[in-house]
Amino acid sequence: MTGVSDEGYVCFFLVYTMTQVALISLNELLEALPNGSTAQRVRQAYEVAERAHHGRRRESGEMFIDHDIAVAQILVQLGADIKTIIAGLLHDSLLPHTGLDALTITREFGPEVANLVSGLLNLYAYAERAQYKKYQNSEAGTLEGIRRAILAIIEGDIRVMLIRMADCLQDLRKASQLSPERRQEIAAEAMNIYAPLANRLGIWQLKWEMEDLAFRYLEPETYKEIASQLADRRAERARYIEGSIAQLRHKIKELGIDAEVTGRPKHIYSIHRKMVRKNVSFEEIYDVQALRVILRPSDPATYTQMNVKEKEDHDRTLCYLVLGAVHNLWKPIPREFDDYIAAPKANGYQSLHTAVIDPETGHKLEVQIRSQRMDEEAERGVAAHWAYKEDGARVASSVQRQIQGLRELLAALREGDDLQSDPDILETEFLAERIYVYTPKGDLIDLPAGSTPIDFAYQIHTEVGHRCRGAKVNSKMVGLDVKLRSGDRVEIVTAKRGGPSRDWMNPTLGYTGRARTRSKIRQWFRNQERAQNIQQGREVVERELRRLNLTDTYTISDIAKALKYKDEEQFLAKVGFGDIQSTQISGAIALMQTSLKPDDELRPLLLPKPGSAKGLTVQGLGGLATKMAGCCQPIPPEPIIGFITRGQGITIHRRDCKELDNITEPERLIDVDWGTEAETFPIPVIIKAYRRPGLIEDIVNILRGQKINSPRAKTTTASSITTVYLEVEVTSLDQLNWLLQKFENLPNVIEAHRQRWN
Repeated sequence: MTGVSDEGYVCFFLVYTMTQVALISLNELLEALPNGSTAQRVRQAYEVAERAHHGRRRESGEMFIDHDIAVAQILVQLGADIKTIIAGLLHDSLLPHTGLDALTITREFGPEVANLVSGLLNLYAYAERAQYKKYQNSEAGTLEGIRRAILAIIEGDIRVMLIRMADCLQDLRKASQLSPERRQEIAAEAMNIYAPLANRLGIWQLKWEMEDLAFRYLEPETYKEIASQLADRRAERARYIEGSIAQLRHKIKELGIDAEVTGRPKHIYSIHRKMVRKNVSFEEIYDVQALRVILRPSDPATYTQMNVKEKEDHDRTLCYLVLGAVHNLWKPIPREFDDYIAAPKANGYQSLHTAVIDPETGHKLEVQIRSQRMDEEAERGVAAHWAYKEDGARVASSVQRQIQGLRELLAALREGDDLQSDPDILETEFLAERIYVYTPKGDLIDLPAGSTPIDFAYQIHTEVGHRCRGAKVNSKMVGLDVKLRSGDRVEIVTAKRGGPSRDWMNPTLGYTGRARTRSKIRQWFRNQERAQNIQQGREVVERELRRLNLTDTYTISDIAKALKYKDEEQFLAKVGFGDIQSTQISGAIALMQTSLKPDDELRPLLLPKPGSAKGLTVQGLGGLATKMAGCCQPIPPEPIIGFITRGQGITIHRRDCKELDNITEPERLIDVDWGTEAETFPIPVIIKAYRRPGLIEDIVNILRGQKINSPRAKTTTASSITTVYLEVEVTSLDQLNWLLQKFENLPNVIEAHRQRWN
């Protein structure tokens, strides 16, 4: 709470979080477990972990063993099995300071627990290499973190990720004891990776707390403002909520339904997201005041005997009956009703959400209605469905559907390797809100918010997307760029043959809202035009080699290998399609150049010409005669400028020297700086252009702008072609390539390339 002075904010935050972060004892943890042998195994794991950590503390000051108990407690609250809880207690027991190894854990607790702990160690090793900072500063780094996390679920054991998310949550709870930079790093990782994964897996219990705590550290001022607004008039709000709860309980009891009615927790980050998404004020968010209704079976014994379909029908009937009671009590607000029972979210979430207004007081409320079974699934997500046998784990069908969704997400993230071609891959495939639309047959399709009929078509089947020519939404023809909304019924009009339009790949045109759709379209063009793309790619690479005069030094195969492509044709196809840019090719050449030995062929091309001088004291003027002006006698670090004299080199003046006011030829002034000159290499360059006025001036301006010296130059003209011969002093191949590209971009220039020394 350091730095927070608002008393209302402090009170609110304490009420909201302190009960969740209080330390628990081993006995309290054991009391929450089943009987005897189960508790004994957990106690054994505790003793092993306690001995391994030797009383050590984490960077937050928290004891390692206290952290382990807290992680185990979170897993108990999620309903995890005993092996997962044991692995939670041992989750950091393979760190170097413990002296334990996987064989010891296998011997004590079995291979399943050892595999869970080892799987966590792999994730921690990645996070340590990343130093967490890439989650804050790099979308590519965040994508890699998401890939790693999803792979841990798909190719390993989903319980590894449950333990890691519990571990991350406990880190957030203790982050206030860390440095501001470290808090930001942990919060960014939680917000960008683990909270979205908890959302995907339907584990709301983890998602909400991770988001709120991470938001507190990432945007402290906004967090404090919303928390303070929640704290304001909280007594008045609490009285109104209590009255509303009593009214609704009485109404439900009249229906003969057993229900629990409570005030729903206020999640600060959720309020913030809604304010931003809907562009509304705090007062206009209905679920700032909210009720949650959880319906219990009226006859539990009979309910237990029901099959899955009968339970679903029973729950659905109760929920709709209570919805009618809510709308009889208060007036529903138009367009503020969401039926997630008829159309569950992709992560399996089911509930009825309705916003109502009290005609007598004008207060607005959001009411959520769900069965006890639905509530358990909402809080625990996949953890509520994970069933176990002694001989190994088996996964419920709902979890299998979740994992299949993660497989599709992983495929989309893999297709999104080139963030330059599709920078929205992270936002549209992982962080975006979801919508739920129907096929003409009534099948439910899950899409990111902002999706279009083309996105819908590609979600149905790639071929349907390729042949899409029109769409009907709710039986009306619409444009292919219309944004779909939850509940829409979509029908795609297809052609018998043909393919997509290139315009669909351009996100700015609005035909597609989903990066994965654009990836599929790009793949179609790659397949259809492979031969043409290969030829275009070959021309691009050969042009780069000619421009740098390296056709005798490198081959196309060399460059492909430098860019990690084993297949030369695949490399050329990507160049031709535009997935690999010319800057990447020249960068690969520069990388190869730096790895050459002194006797390699390229090295002489970057050595100074024999007899050239290494120069002097003023940056950018190596090898030229210089002198300090007597009128102002500049000394470091005064700002300076050079004046090109006739036959006497360059005179260095202070920039505020009065003598400069009398200069009639300002083009003879040149920028200079104090400092030791970096080593440069004289490289001959030829520029060919159609003759035009101002060409030489443009070339000189480019050289001056980058402080590149050109000690020798001459120009010849034949017919309408002007050829400029320059010797430029550059510091690297990268700088030379940049210079050649700048020359080629000048008006009327045909080509610019380097020559070898004769």
